[in-house]
Amino acid sequence: MPITITHIIFDLSEVLIRGLVGIDNEVGKLIGNQSDNLLRKFGGEDLRALCRNEIIEDDYLKKIITKEKWSCSPDELKRVIRNNFHHIIGEMDELVAELSKKYSLILLSDHAKEWINYIEGYHDFLNHFSYRKYSFDTGHLKYEIHNFKILLNDLNIPSSSCLFIDDRKENIETAQQCGIKGILFKDQDQLIKELARYGVFL
Repeated sequence: MPITITHIIFDLSEVLIRGLVGIDNEVGKLIGNQSDNLLRKFGGEDLRALCRNEIIEDDYLKKIITKEKWSCSPDELKRVIRNNFHHIIGEMDELVAELSKKYSLILLSDHAKEWINYIEGYHDFLNHFSYRKYSFDTGHLKYEIHNFKILLNDLNIPSSSCLFIDDRKENIETAQQCGIKGILFKDQDQLIKELARYGVFL
């Protein structure tokens, strides 16, 4: 007898809305230096520390500015980053609204506290998620498995009833270690087809 999916777990950045991907052009305009490598300046251990709530956003951005010798302020970078958060991936907000009529939706994201405070105030469609768990709350990132265990324990649900959607393969593999099936997100059309394979229909 096939397992019935009752809970769908979504990643946030690059699945529902843009995260840092896409800031390159605007950052380039700000610092007067267009480069394909600009996004990389925002990654690494400092970004992981920010998402674990080990440092605050101002310190994170100041470190980048100092290291790269950019002539801009943290507030200018904040505006670029927040404007990028405005972009919804495809029509994922509408897809979420439809899925919420039949399934319990969960948001599981590696993110900075300051960014989520802004994002949740801007995107009303996130209210369709009945449970949200962020890395800055737990101090752990998704590839560390901790947050998946917390989620299953908090909701008291079997892992077999869950389906996880993320754009990073390592996070899908971590979820599978907990018995949670996963879909590697590429685009909305691909996702709808993959959902149907698990008996999830709009």
